[in-house]
Amino acid sequence: MKLRVIIFLLVIASSYNVNAGNDPLKKPKVWEMLKESPSDEGLWAAYVGKSWVCMTIHEKEQIEKWQAEIEASRPAPTKNLNPEVHVAMTAELKKEIETQVFAEDDEFWEDEVMQSSVSQQEQVKIEAELQEHFEALEEKMVQTPSMINILSRDLRKNFILIEDEFDMEYESLGKVYTSYWEKHPNGKYSPEKWVYEKKLELKSFKKEEFEKIKSSMIASVSSSKTTH
Repeated sequence: MKLRVIIFLLVIASSYNVNAGNDPLKKPKVWEMLKESPSDEGLWAAYVGKSWVCMTIHEKEQIEKWQAEIEASRPAPTKNLNPEVHVAMTAELKKEIETQVFAEDDEFWEDEVMQSSVSQQEQVKIEAELQEHFEALEEKMVQTPSMINILSRDLRKNFILIEDEFDMEYESLGKVYTSYWEKHPNGKYSPEKWVYEKKLELKSFKKEEFEKIKSSMIASVSSSKTTH
């Protein structure tokens, strides 16, 4: 049953244009989403690395302080021009996460009788669902940002802007972007080929980042199993 804790991974967004801001725990991807949805317990669970019911009073008090700081620093609402920036979570999905993961109290987690009632068939079904969730999440996270695709429609005209987008994407992943003109100062290398190659390279970096997040969340769930 505890395997369902990992369902909260669905709230991890695909956006990588991140400005970490304060980010006390140095998890910029999740922190950026918390700046958009500071009251979301699922995101806080991903940020702290444990489910809400497993957090100590001190951790929850610290989260309340961070929530207050985020709320105080949030600007006036503006129109979102980049649909990839926000967490893709429907009302139904949010309700499902709250019902299946965070609505249970401590008594549920400590009740060995209830946990032993989960059949092996249910465990297999849960693991299969989790694998599907990971595959869908990976596909969303590693896709090329929509802004780069839009600008690439007129690649020659927008080449400088595309370079800026690549630079921000690489920086958000802790990578250093070497510009076209640094690599090819004579300008003889095909810009179209350059952009194609950089899209593939960026996808590879995002794949690496996804695997790190996936491993971290699985380790967190395994740790939660050991302590409960």
